[in-house]
Order: sequence, then structure tokens, then C-alpha cells
Amino acid sequence: MHRLAPVVIALVASGCAMFMKSVEKPKVDVRDVAVTSASFTGLDGEVRLDVMNPNPVGVPLRAVDWQLAVGSAQAVSGRIELSETIPAKGTAPVTAALHLDAAHAINVGRAIAGGASDYTLDARFYFATALGEVAVDVHHQGTLVR
Repeated sequence: MHRLAPVVIALVASGCAMFMKSVEKPKVDVRDVAVTSASFTGLDGEVRLDVMNPNPVGVPLRAVDWQLAVGSAQAVSGRIELSETIPAKGTAPVTAALHLDAAHAINVGRAIAGGASDYTLDARFYFATALGEVAVDVHHQGTLVR
């Protein structure tokens, strides 16, 4: 029995080390932000992303809190609920809809009508993992696609 003790201890230690390994944060690249339609009820758009998962298991992307400013227009914010699983050690394209209500759309619409096409997107992406929620913050500046 005493001869097996070192083997059992080694197996337990290696198993614990495997489960204690930290989850690596996924990486999010913003491909573009586009305005898809404008109406009396608001502005609709979408953000297209590439999400890279460096982990050996798929990671569910659950939600995105976002804040968007176009030109000098005051930033507007929202939340997108998602149900996308990013494959293990892979990259997945993710497209999420953005909606600005009429009150906020007026300011953004004025900025766009005035020639502004530059934007700033700040977002926090929430991933569900076996070890708990992982948040990834992204700051991106670019030009609107129309």
C-alpha cells in the first residue's frame, strides 16, 4: 500500500493541476460597425466581430454591453444577449444587432448627416466558462460602413 501512495499522490496532483489551469481570455477583433437602416423609431446597425478562443474547449459568448459614439455625438449604450459558442482553439465570426432608439438616433443621425463617419466602440464581452464568467473589454475606433 505504501508503494502506491507516491503514484496516487502524483496522479491526484496532476489532475488538480489540470483543473486549476486558468482559462485564457478570448480575443475579440472588431471588423466593422454598419448602419443598416434608419426610421422614425430609431437607427439599426450591426457590429461584425472575429472572436478567437485560445482554450481547449468551446466557450459560450453570452452577452455584450456596448457603448457607441459617432463623431461628436454623445455615446449611447445597450446590451446584446447572445448564444454563440466559440469553438475550441478557433475563431468564429459573430454579428450582433445594435439598436438606437429615436431620441439617441437623432444625435447620431445629425452627426452622420454632418459628415461624421468615425466611431468609437467600447464593449465588454461576457463568456461563460466552467470556472465562472470571463469578461473581455474592447476599445475600438473606426469608420462606419454605410
